[in-house]
Amino acid sequence: MLEETLAEFGLNVGEWHVLSALWNSGEPYRSSPGNLSKRAELTTGAMTNRIDRLESEGYVRRLPDPDDRRGVIVELTPAGHDVWKRSVGAQAAKEQFVASALDAKEREQLNTLLRRMVLRTESTHAPTTVA
Repeated sequence: MLEETLAEFGLNVGEWHVLSALWNSGEPYRSSPGNLSKRAELTTGAMTNRIDRLESEGYVRRLPDPDDRRGVIVELTPAGHDVWKRSVGAQAAKEQFVASALDAKEREQLNTLLRRMVLRTESTHAPTTVA
């Protein structure tokens, strides 16, 4: 469902995660490409491709890094902020609609179960299987 929502805004999940990382970094909504790569567990080349695409859409801009004249800082633009907020709102509305099929007690149970799943995946790495 998230992929469908993001497609309505011309984004894919990876690009949306870059916008989210910049948004979550707080004002002034900036980060280095290296930090964004680490956060997304991507190579710097893959992150460069995402940043290029977002920059071509006007959602981010590259600024000179004041601490490293060879480096750049990626900044969320007002257009990037807008598309991120609208996509989050659209996805939240869809999730709220889906959750409306449950009564209050069922939503509380679902929330508890989902929280447990998220905490588990954040605290451990999933086992890998060898075929």
